[in-house]
Amino acid sequence: MRKTVVILDMGEEHTNRLCSALEKERYQTVKLSSLSALQESLKGKLCLALIIDLDFLAWDNRSLRELREENHGLCIIGLSSRPFHPELKEALSSYIDACFSKPVEMDHLLYWLRGVGQNSGQLLPKTFESNEVA
Repeated sequence: MRKTVVILDMGEEHTNRLCSALEKERYQTVKLSSLSALQESLKGKLCLALIIDLDFLAWDNRSLRELREENHGLCIIGLSSRPFHPELKEALSSYIDACFSKPVEMDHLLYWLRGVGQNSGQLLPKTFESNEVA
């Protein structure tokens, strides 16, 4: 089973805590700090999930749609300190599989990742900690 989780940098301290917690649960982690590094890292690799900080880069619906189209089986998980992202409504309803508040509750994230690993290749219901997307 592929248990690699790619993390697009959310700040060094938060990313290190997240990686440490995931590695304790036997997930391999890959830390990245740019979109170009992300695109290069995902080429030809099977990863369980990608965790992106929605506050970190200027994400838009188009870039997240392209990310989804290029990586169909990849679970995309967003983290955010903001309760609403009206500019990402399309992405949150169509391209991002789960979205958690920062700092992320590790129990929630690990529960989601276990479900993704057990149901690889199957669609899972979307999970959002806010009521932003109905």
